[in-house]
Amino acid sequence: MTPDFQSRDEQRAAIAAAGERYYYTAAQEFDDRNKKMVVAEMVPYLRSGRILELGYTNSVWTEALLPHAKAVDVVEAAPNHVVRARQDFAGDRRVRIVDSLFEDFSPDELYDTVLMSGVIKHVPKDLELVRRAKSWLRPGGVVIATTPNSRSFHRRLGTYMGLELRPDAANPRDREVMNLHLYDRFSWRALFVEAGYEVVVLRGIFLKILSTEQMMLLEERYDVDQIMEGLRQLAEELQDYAWYLLLVARVPAT
Repeated sequence: MTPDFQSRDEQRAAIAAAGERYYYTAAQEFDDRNKKMVVAEMVPYLRSGRILELGYTNSVWTEALLPHAKAVDVVEAAPNHVVRARQDFAGDRRVRIVDSLFEDFSPDELYDTVLMSGVIKHVPKDLELVRRAKSWLRPGGVVIATTPNSRSFHRRLGTYMGLELRPDAANPRDREVMNLHLYDRFSWRALFVEAGYEVVVLRGIFLKILSTEQMMLLEERYDVDQIMEGLRQLAEELQDYAWYLLLVARVPAT
């Protein structure tokens, strides 16, 4: 599924087009309710100090980082996301927005935490970027990385319903938002191990039983927050079927 971009300009154009789809819609707002569960699970693993956030859609992740940060650098290349970030944090000197492809980013200082929140799936050469990010960390720093689980319950269900060929195959939403890679628990861990990290945490969060649109329909008749809280707890028992994957990694001591 990984395209062979002929230039950085071509890659940026694809990112800009993908950034105009799905994001800032009712579906994304609904998914953010689930994503806040991932954010809550992420916070205890933060190393306070200078934090790098790769990717931006809205303020959900950044606001969770700020109580633990001396400074947050946000790197984003989609034009509408960059505009949104600058609007959200205008006047906050702790937050710096960098308009750049991840591949072209070079920090001027090292970081205590590097957050990769659902973005590595968009990077053509994912292993190369994950490996390079090791040089952005201070000694004792951590990478916190999240991604959707390609073998989640709702993707498996869609396959058995005949809507997909297999759970780990790109579906229309993946193509719409430029998801170039799909990961399950094993391939997500393997990516970081191959890049030279020690993986210290890998867990699944929230059991998404239906598509976002179908979950939104439930809210018309039921207390969907109560349902989602139950599904969050159920994911503790069914890690392989969880919706989102949270990974924490560090560079091994030499």
